[in-house]
Amino acid sequence: MRQNTTQTTPFELVYDRTAILSVEIEVNTYPTEPITEANFQKTLLKRTYDLMKTLENRQQKAADNIQKSQEKQKERHDNQLPDKPIEFKIGDKVLLHHTKMEKQWSGKFDSKWDGPFHIKKILGNGAYKLRWDNKILTKAAHSD
Repeated sequence: MRQNTTQTTPFELVYDRTAILSVEIEVNTYPTEPITEANFQKTLLKRTYDLMKTLENRQQKAADNIQKSQEKQKERHDNQLPDKPIEFKIGDKVLLHHTKMEKQWSGKFDSKWDGPFHIKKILGNGAYKLRWDNKILTKAAHSD
């Protein structure tokens, strides 16, 4: 099965040929050509030379395809990000999201949001101190 990223199969990247199932090969019981040491050595050397010559090119092409695919993935990811982070002002009402609840199944119907809270202090870099009913939360909240 061809991989979308490399545009080739893993077998082709390793062996520089397509995989053939044993069912697809018609095996003769008796060899039509006698196998000699010289014939075997010649065939083995030819195959080794072919592998050295073409396998590196195939693997380089796969590496280039992987690089292109990674660039496309990065571009798609970057396009989904907002242009600039949301900035709140002191006194704005916000909800606090519990990210740890995303991974827990025990309370899957529980609300993953708390609030509303008011922004009490801006700490910078998207961090804020929150206030709820005149009580300031001890931990800072981040806008991401």
